[in-house]
Amino acid sequence: MIHLRALLALIATFCLAACSNAAPPVQLNTVKEGKPALWKVTGTKPEQKGSAYMFGTIHILPKDVNWRTPLLEIALKDSDRLIIEVLGLEDTQNAARIFSKLAISPDQPEIETRVEPSLRDDLDAVIDKSNIPEFALNRMESWAAALSLASAQTNALGLESSEGVEKKLIAQFADFKKPVEGLETIEQQLGYFDTLPESQQRDMLTSVVEEAADTKGAFEKLFNAWISGDTDKIVELSSGGILEDPKTREKLLVARNQDWAEQLDKRLQSPGISFVAVGAAHLVGPDAVQAMLEKRGYKIEKIQ
Repeated sequence: MIHLRALLALIATFCLAACSNAAPPVQLNTVKEGKPALWKVTGTKPEQKGSAYMFGTIHILPKDVNWRTPLLEIALKDSDRLIIEVLGLEDTQNAARIFSKLAISPDQPEIETRVEPSLRDDLDAVIDKSNIPEFALNRMESWAAALSLASAQTNALGLESSEGVEKKLIAQFADFKKPVEGLETIEQQLGYFDTLPESQQRDMLTSVVEEAADTKGAFEKLFNAWISGDTDKIVELSSGGILEDPKTREKLLVARNQDWAEQLDKRLQSPGISFVAVGAAHLVGPDAVQAMLEKRGYKIEKIQ
């Protein structure tokens, strides 16, 4: 079963990038160097004039990790633009305002009533370690409380969004003086969680509590699969937990992949090379963005 904070590292940029500050690093049993998966997308029809590289990311990373390879650097330099999930996260005040607007609603039940009685002591322990005031969580919708607590647990490992792949790539393309584009807005990404039924939101919250004891182990498995390019392992890790529910999976993963494939198909009707960097869970398995592009006639090659 994939842990929620590991899932967030794979599929959702916002909370891990903008939610609390990192603690001092803990010792992680993670690989220091590797070759994350990289794909090349080329058209086979006359109207498919463009091409793309597709690179699965983790939104937060330990320090002193070498995920860059000569082939990756060639792909980056060859590309005319960078396409990421969400633009605007560097404006943390605006991102926080958007989060608050969606996350806080009047007349929410107390947070402890949203989990089973048998989990309430564990929830209290998770809240205590998060340094998030309980009164603040009581005002949040269940999805927002779950994301906030999950983000706090990951940050307790000493991981920082400044070490995330996207931030490094954005800075690199700024040096290249090449444009950076987004597939979603902050509102859109948070909206996928905000519109989940309450029962699914509470499942998220329950997952955070139940998985709290193994935050470190879950991240280590995820990170080592990513940096080694083990896409089969990423599929395994991203197929359980809250994504076991077909409706949740459709909302958080499949529908977004379909939307991105549609956007990328339109971009690839024009000449040029795009470098697409999105959460690794979006690029593995039968519902991967590349699989959807392949159905539209594109040639997909795994080149790393």
